[in-house]
Amino acid sequence: MATYTYDLATEIGQVRLTIGDTDIIPTSDAIFSDEEIQYFLTAEGSVEMASAAALETMATSSARLGKMQKTLNYTKDTRGVAKGLLEMAAALRAREAPAYGAAEKAYSDMSARDIILRDALREG
Repeated sequence: MATYTYDLATEIGQVRLTIGDTDIIPTSDAIFSDEEIQYFLTAEGSVEMASAAALETMATSSARLGKMQKTLNYTKDTRGVAKGLLEMAAALRAREAPAYGAAEKAYSDMSARDIILRDALREG
């Protein structure tokens, strides 16, 4: 049986907070069960990456269900929800990505020239 908890002292609670899945009472309002969030944590390895995976999963569902409804003067367009969720997921993944920067120290004029040359080659 699925469980639904919201405790910020746990990684499951932190993922819930990050993705906005905090309305778990009644449990029918929760987006993911604890077991599903634990799967994301195990597969991704961190709260940020698990949150990104959860948002991507939500985006998949939203894209499938996205539509535009119009009643008299009221219009509801849910087609852009998936794009917003994917943008949030990308921001979380970028925050977790390594910087790929390395400090190089020049000990002579020749090593300084080598650093400049390597930097130019990396940048293209």
